Amino acid sequence: SDLVTEVHAEFGNPAWIKQITRLVHGKDYVEVEYAVGPVPIDDGVGKEVISRYSTTIQNEGIFYTDSNGREFMKRKRADTRVFGYDTPEFNTDLEPIAGNYYPINAAAFIEDQDRSFGVLVDRSQGGSSLSDGSLELMIQRRLLHDDARGVGEPLNETDVGITPCAPFGNATRLGAGVVAKGMHRLTIGKNGASKVRSQMDQFFSQPHVFVASAPRDVPVSFSRPRFSLLKTSLPDNVMVLTYAVLNEENTFLLRLAHQYGRDEGEAHSDPAYVNLQDLYPEHDIASVTEKTLSANQDRADWEKRRLRWNNVMLEEPARGEGIAEGGLVVMLKPLEIRTFEVSVTV
Repeated sequence: SDLVTEVHAEFGNPAWIKQITRLVHGKDYVEVEYAVGPVPIDDGVGKEVISRYSTTIQNEGIFYTDSNGREFMKRKRADTRVFGYDTPEFNTDLEPIAGNYYPINAAAFIEDQDRSFGVLVDRSQGGSSLSDGSLELMIQRRLLHDDARGVGEPLNETDVGITPCAPFGNATRLGAGVVAKGMHRLTIGKNGASKVRSQMDQFFSQPHVFVASAPRDVPVSFSRPRFSLLKTSLPDNVMVLTYAVLNEENTFLLRLAHQYGRDEGEAHSDPAYVNLQDLYPEHDIASVTEKTLSANQDRADWEKRRLRWNNVMLEEPARGEGIAEGGLVVMLKPLEIRTFEVSVTV
């Protein structure tokens, strides 16, 4: 259609892998939606299902995965310094696949001097770049033997459950294998980190649509047809993580996050400034108190008690600085999260 182009594919007989590749016109990404399962085990063989994307990018064994959706970590295939120091006993030749897999919570990408390719995930998955130009993610597993990782049973999830374990039963799986459904979003461009960063929040925090029913001939009377909590748009590199009412009716818990790291964009990696009053267009702010990240104590009190190391640190402004105009304009540095308790006039 004029809005979207889709390619549907099925694998297996009967089909147990279904995939939709979707190109939304006017968007600079491709979506791959999949449904895998129940994974057949009638042949007595367990299976691990991956999605592998192949490109001509010369990444020379280097790829990047996110750390809990924040900092991107540089990975290297067959890296003996994966723990930060030389470990020659860590021989990935013994486990060439598992030894090069890393957790991916939000996105992974590969790049060379001219191009980049990234994959965003809608759930945590394992992934790697086992050959130059490729990026793969594991989307489903069903195994029939214990993998010697401490659980003491095979990874064979079913949709009904399991009988009691010994000595009360024989731990038999009941029902068919579970079906894993999910989506990948693929990006291409010049700067891999910048490209996936621009899509992470949109992909992970998609809008929730609420609907209700009413008789066709009864007009629905909305007390307010439009509503926004913002007086003006936030900077492109800032996200509201928490906007919650506390015990007092006129007090809010507010968390703001800078969503880009250093050197991930010409403008987006710069410090961002937010006027807190713009988040309360219908009220005047009475007071602002910065809290620790968990919001269980005032940041100023914590700063007085925190441990001060004697070793030499890089000279840079401390995080948490940059509040102006009576405490209403807040500065956020790359990947910084700041928490505030905001009181407003009723």
